[in-house]
Amino acid sequence: MEIIVQGKGESFYTPDQVKMSLNFFIEETTYETALEKGSTNVLEFIDSILQSNSFNKEDMKTNSFVIKKETKFNEVTKEHDFVGYSYNQSATLKFDYDKEKLSKIMEETSRLSKPPFYQVNFTVKDIKACKRDNLTKAYKDAEEQAQIIAEAAGKSLKHCAKTDFKPLTTDYISHGFGSDGVMSKSGVAGAPRMSTAETINTVFTPEDVAISETLYCLWIAE
Repeated sequence: MEIIVQGKGESFYTPDQVKMSLNFFIEETTYETALEKGSTNVLEFIDSILQSNSFNKEDMKTNSFVIKKETKFNEVTKEHDFVGYSYNQSATLKFDYDKEKLSKIMEETSRLSKPPFYQVNFTVKDIKACKRDNLTKAYKDAEEQAQIIAEAAGKSLKHCAKTDFKPLTTDYISHGFGSDGVMSKSGVAGAPRMSTAETINTVFTPEDVAISETLYCLWIAE
């Protein structure tokens, strides 16, 4: 007798890594000035933020880099008019979760002349270990289901003949919040204005990261 079951394993993990997605954006009238000012903007972040927080410039990984012509639709002429060039560079910075370090980086970023847009997410560093744990749980879950079915059929469960792993297409992150680099300069109308450090330490707690795996198993019962 063949028994096919789907086992699931899911766990929640406390985040131990910060993933900061950065976007440097500059608009200028010429290609040369867009490239020059965009590069200067990135170098300012490297010099003022990375180095002052004990990072190497190589720790910030570039995801994309684009300089392109920008146009705007003209309602009168019904054509797209040239308005200049944009410099757009996306990068990722990862580091061990540390509230004080994160608040320092955000505070210093808000003081830059042209702060990058960024989003803060939280994850776990050893994703593979977490996935292994949940695959083990998924296998045990599948075995328990197969055992119940075999007993119901008056059979004895013998062994697992085949497994098929179906990974979920998902990012293993705990979503924090996005910011344009000027968080400490804004607040709720009529409320006391808090610094970035105060905000993080009082109202900012990352949620656990959910990781789940699914395993399809073919069991033999006789």
